[in-house]
Amino acid sequence: MYYYIYDSYLSEEKYEKVIDRVKTRLLDLEIQGRHEKLTMLKSVDELVVDEAKRGTNTIIVVGNDKTFLKIVDAAAKNNITLGYIPIGVGNLLADCLGLPPEDKAAEVIAARKIVSFDLGRVANQYFFANLTISKNLDRLSVEKDNYKIVPQGDCVEIGVSNFYFPAEGESLDRKMKKFSAQDQRLELVIKTKSEKKHWFSRRPIGQLVDSVIQGTEFRIKSFEYLPITLDGYKIIKTPAVVDVAPVKLKVIVGKGRLSNIN
Repeated sequence: MYYYIYDSYLSEEKYEKVIDRVKTRLLDLEIQGRHEKLTMLKSVDELVVDEAKRGTNTIIVVGNDKTFLKIVDAAAKNNITLGYIPIGVGNLLADCLGLPPEDKAAEVIAARKIVSFDLGRVANQYFFANLTISKNLDRLSVEKDNYKIVPQGDCVEIGVSNFYFPAEGESLDRKMKKFSAQDQRLELVIKTKSEKKHWFSRRPIGQLVDSVIQGTEFRIKSFEYLPITLDGYKIIKTPAVVDVAPVKLKVIVGKGRLSNIN
C-alpha cells in the first residue's frame, strides 16, 4: 500500500482539476493508497514516522522539488522508498529523475524502477542535493584529510554537493556535469564572483564555479556561528562535519533520467 503526501500549496483552486486527474490515473493503474495533505499542525517528519510504524514502505510525494527535498531526511531515517509526482513548473530535480509532470508521472510510479542514492549527512541530518554557506566566508575554513581550504576574498559561496541539478534559470556548469550521487563521494564546490569587462566598469553577472574538490568527509570550522542551508530549506550552524552516507535512499525514477544515474 502506498501513502501519498500532498503539499499544502495544492489546496489552491487552480490545482483542483490536476489533482483529480492524478487520483483518477492512480486508480486506473491500481496503485491507490492513503492520501494526506501537509498542514501546519503536523510536520513531515511526524507523518513519515507514523506511516513507517503502520508498515508503509513507499511514500509518494505530490508537489514540487522543495516538497521532495523536505521529506528526504525522514524517509532515509525510516527506510522508506520515495516516489515523486511533480506538479507545477520549474521542477528541475524531477526532470533529472526522469519524472514527467502531473498524472503522467503515475505511470512511472506504477513501473516502480528503483534506484539507490547516496546522501550527504551533517549533524545527524541527511540532505539529497547540497548544503551551502554564503555569509562571512572570510570567517571559516574547510578541512579535508590533512588539508585546509581557506576562502579567498572573491569567494561568494561554499557548498558541499551530493546530487547536482541547476537552479531555475541557471545553466548546467561543465565542471559539475559528472557529479554523481552514486559514487560514495561528495564534492566541495567553491564559487566566486563572475564579472564581465565593460569600457567604464565591471558589472557582476553572477557566480562562477572556481574549484571542485572531491572527498568523503569535510570539516567546516569558523570563528563564529554561521548559517548552513541544507537543500535550500533547513538551517543549521557551523561548525559541522559533513560526510557521505552510501546507498541510503531509494527513489522511484523514470526512463528519461540523467545519464549518470544507474
